[in-house]
Amino acid sequence: MRRGPGSLYRRWLSIRYLATRDRGDVIDFLRDRGVRAGLRTRLDLLRRFTAVTNQVRGYHTLGEMLAVSRAILARERPVVLEAGCGHGSSTAKLSLAVRAAGGRLFACDSFRGLPDNSEHHIHMDGRRIEFRTGAFRATLPQVRRTVERLGAADVVSFHKGWFAETLPALQTPELDVVVLDVDLVESTRVCLRELVPRLAPGGVLFTLDGQLRATHELLGSTSFWEGEVGVPPPVIDGLGAAKLLVIRKKAGPEGPA
Repeated sequence: MRRGPGSLYRRWLSIRYLATRDRGDVIDFLRDRGVRAGLRTRLDLLRRFTAVTNQVRGYHTLGEMLAVSRAILARERPVVLEAGCGHGSSTAKLSLAVRAAGGRLFACDSFRGLPDNSEHHIHMDGRRIEFRTGAFRATLPQVRRTVERLGAADVVSFHKGWFAETLPALQTPELDVVVLDVDLVESTRVCLRELVPRLAPGGVLFTLDGQLRATHELLGSTSFWEGEVGVPPPVIDGLGAAKLLVIRKKAGPEGPA
């Protein structure tokens, strides 16, 4: 039986996850009073997120995308930045939430896969992981077509290049929501250093790379936050335990929470 994107198996698996693994996240999304969207809009987003999952390879759960979407939809005209687009599954989903909130999305990726690296990692479950050069590669035209077909391309601007080169030069307003799915710890380091200072008061940054022990070690390092980012170590939801890690900036001028 074929199991890839577009297969009947993928559709069956989506239904199964809706009824089991993702059920609590779906209920929270539908009940969240902080979300500005109505029930019809939320149900439509769930339907369209599932359609994207069925047709495009992704590296996230529905629950993770709903958590990010709740943050997006809690804001009026949010400015959102995604670092790490993969094949465009997350980009398409984020674009739909951003359009529903009246915002704009900056989508940043090399569109060449992962850079050359010598990182060796341990998964939170103890497995060893290495990331080969070029892994998760999709070209910019491929990702753009995915977003045009399944997402909301009218709210997205694409920015191609290695994060260390593109992010310092990228001109953005203050960022309300940032989403990292960059795999390499060096890429996480660069993104945090460049993007945390740009968070708007009350802004939130999500990283989906908490499956790696090294990500938790970096985010738990006082010397990293004070020496490289220039802020006190923030409180991080999920640190030491979860794949989805969340950093929230205080509404005042003090910096991350």
